[in-house]
Amino acid sequence: MHLVAFTADDLTWRWAGGIILAAAVGLAYLLVALLSYGLTLESEGLAVFWPASGIAPGLLIALGSRARWPVVGGVIVAVVANHLIIANPLRVGIAFALSDAAETLIIAGLIERYFGAAFSLDRLRHVLGLLAAAVVGTSVSGIGGVVASVLLHPPTMPILTIWGHWVAANTIGFIAVAPLLIGLAASLRQWPRRGELVEGAVALTTLAAMTGVIISLSQERWETVVPVAWLFSVLLWLAARCRPVFAAVAAFMVSAVIVWTTIFGIGHFGDPGLPITDRIQGAQASILVVALSAYILAALFAERKENEAHLARSNMMLQRERNNKLMNLEGVVASISHEVRQPLASIVASGGAALRFLARTPPDLEEIRSDLKTIVSEGNRAGQIFDNIRDLLRTTDKGKALINMNEMTLGILNALEEGLKKHRITTRTELMSEPPLVFGHRGQLHEVLLNLIRNAIEAMEAVKDGRRMLQLRTEKHGRDAIAIEVEDTGPGIDKEKLEDIFEAFVTTKPKGMGLGLAICRMIIERHGGQLSASSADEGGALFQIILPINRQQL
Repeated sequence: MHLVAFTADDLTWRWAGGIILAAAVGLAYLLVALLSYGLTLESEGLAVFWPASGIAPGLLIALGSRARWPVVGGVIVAVVANHLIIANPLRVGIAFALSDAAETLIIAGLIERYFGAAFSLDRLRHVLGLLAAAVVGTSVSGIGGVVASVLLHPPTMPILTIWGHWVAANTIGFIAVAPLLIGLAASLRQWPRRGELVEGAVALTTLAAMTGVIISLSQERWETVVPVAWLFSVLLWLAARCRPVFAAVAAFMVSAVIVWTTIFGIGHFGDPGLPITDRIQGAQASILVVALSAYILAALFAERKENEAHLARSNMMLQRERNNKLMNLEGVVASISHEVRQPLASIVASGGAALRFLARTPPDLEEIRSDLKTIVSEGNRAGQIFDNIRDLLRTTDKGKALINMNEMTLGILNALEEGLKKHRITTRTELMSEPPLVFGHRGQLHEVLLNLIRNAIEAMEAVKDGRRMLQLRTEKHGRDAIAIEVEDTGPGIDKEKLEDIFEAFVTTKPKGMGLGLAICRMIIERHGGQLSASSADEGGALFQIILPINRQQL
């Protein structure tokens, strides 16, 4: 367990940052709230637009839970101050403040609970979840709003109607403002490209001009066409070509214009010839249509772009895997040639030796018998190699069993005993007393270990006057894996080539094909393990195999 110590200066800076954030949130909330009171239902004193409801939850979602209490504190202070400014009783301001604070905590809490810290506007489910959280949060806070309204003065309209106005005003305000803050925070973390900024600015300028034209249309035009639908093409442009933050800016711009013209009696939504209820409902519906269209289009296009990028990466990885895993015809043929060459060479050498012993007078029958056994053994091994390669290209678990790597290691050393003596190589084993079993293909793992040991033997042929030592170790690797190490005292591996020796057709041998280690790594990775190489402490090379152990032993 790590203990983190905070100095007095650290705590001071944290407090200072929290106070600054709370002050900024409170000031922004207060100014927007005062503007929103420009259009209220005079009978109940309820604002029909409440953009301030999007400031606190939007910031809290963007900044994370660490900003919870500064944001909530700023909201409470701002709401109480706002009601004192308009000469409402303190108890009313406190009731409204608690309702708005609860709304902020509910919305941000739901987003954190179901989407975590990775919330963004480029997922359709995130956008729909944001809308659902807003409806839930405003519905709950609406109860507090009703209580505060009753405390202000006896209601002149049904309580359910008051609650509905609260929910509609706060939801519309949240939808218009919160996504903008969330999108801006995401853009600050990853700034858009210059071309995207320029194109987005042009599209937003076009949208602003079209919005101004639409708002100024006469009442007759509003009755014969649906002017807000004219904005769809520009919203589609922004969604298809830019990040979701630009769609959020567009929705905020349109919403702000609609609210502004409604409050100050400008254009269609400010037409005094229309009933106030119709104007409000039309404005709210227009904001809702524009905002949701912008967010949903942006999310859909963002998902499509991500899917296209994911498909491109998948295709690239598939191509790389095919190259690295030798999944083409040339690689398969070459791998068979490489693997079969060694037993065939042994068969030819043993056959030649048997003929020489046969030509003696009298023939050396014991040596001939030994060479014939070698020929039979190597012939069987060649057949097993074909079976192993065929199984390697399959994805099933056929042929797998529980394997004791100690027994396999000792069996290979016994089989190579004559060759080790011939090359004057001393062996040293450091094996676990009771190694955990590995679930794998016995023939394939045998070929890997055999290949590494033979490579070590060949490498030490270059050592003329030094010690030739082959060391084999098995040890536990973490809780759920075992490590098998093959170390030699040969010339070692050039550090610049360490990363490349496992690539197909890369070899350090004059006549090598560069497939042995590539195939070995492919086999180990197919078993869920790793094969790595490094320079040994006292010169030479060290190869390490890490294999997962049978889960039933954990």
